[in-house]
Amino acid sequence: MNPIADGRSLIERPPVGTGGEFPLTCLEQALGGVRLYYALAGALELGLFDRLRSPMTAVALAAELGTRPDETALLCESLAIHGLLAFQGRHVERWRDLARLLREGPELMPREEFFRHTVIPSMAEHARCGLLQQVAGIVGGLPGFAEAESLLDLGGGHGLYAIALCQMNPRLRATVFDLPAVTETTRDFIDRYGADRVSVVAGDFNTDPLPGPVDIVFSSSNPGGKDPALIPKIAGALKPGGLFLNKQGIDSAETDPLLDLEWNLWTFDGVKKQRSRYSFSHSVPLAGYHRALEANGLSVLTVIPVDGTSEMTVARKSA
Repeated sequence: MNPIADGRSLIERPPVGTGGEFPLTCLEQALGGVRLYYALAGALELGLFDRLRSPMTAVALAAELGTRPDETALLCESLAIHGLLAFQGRHVERWRDLARLLREGPELMPREEFFRHTVIPSMAEHARCGLLQQVAGIVGGLPGFAEAESLLDLGGGHGLYAIALCQMNPRLRATVFDLPAVTETTRDFIDRYGADRVSVVAGDFNTDPLPGPVDIVFSSSNPGGKDPALIPKIAGALKPGGLFLNKQGIDSAETDPLLDLEWNLWTFDGVKKQRSRYSFSHSVPLAGYHRALEANGLSVLTVIPVDGTSEMTVARKSA
């Protein structure tokens, strides 16, 4: 049939779905899932994740696997973009080893190297996919942020929050405080973004004093985020009238037994975890944590929802 005779033009937009998507959007999304599944399956068949327990170049990896370097590099890039190469691939291997772990107990990971090479890169990729921008927007809109001159990113890992907040406030200087091995990764991100107003201090917030005093202490999804024992240190690091911003998982988040099981298949030295995801032996419910803040001179001003699983507590130190 002649499309002109049919009364339609090639420049007419095709009908869209109820969600505004184009006709092939659903198919493209489905194919994307198929591609990712087979990329992961192929990586597991090759033993790619086992080879990358220590970092190496794509050329060296291809030589060990007996694969073509260019295509191997593209496979690694695609897995990394989806957060699979840095973190999820090891999770998949644990599921394959489930029977042994159920008998012998969780895999023990060296804390600093685990965070540096596995957790931090994965969290950085996740943050850059929208969470970082959302959190920075919330912080940027808080009263007093525009006037702040100093910020401590507590357990800041990749440092992307500190970098973004310094980009939003040209007078702000930020310090990222984290474990010595982790801060090596932080410096990589600082160099990548040319963040000359962001610095690092290496230490363990469980045992070492915190840098300060500062106008803002910021904490996001770190293991000490619900630990009342750290609150006196946080209060001591703040200037009078300073803000403590703490983004943590909500208590009422829906649980998935499989995800909770995955959480219990691994652990790292020096920290005991609770049964539920993202909870540790020292963690308390947020209501109890807020009471501990108040008892240490930090008045809770508001709690702001961030997404379906986390929220930000905003507290101010008494003047």
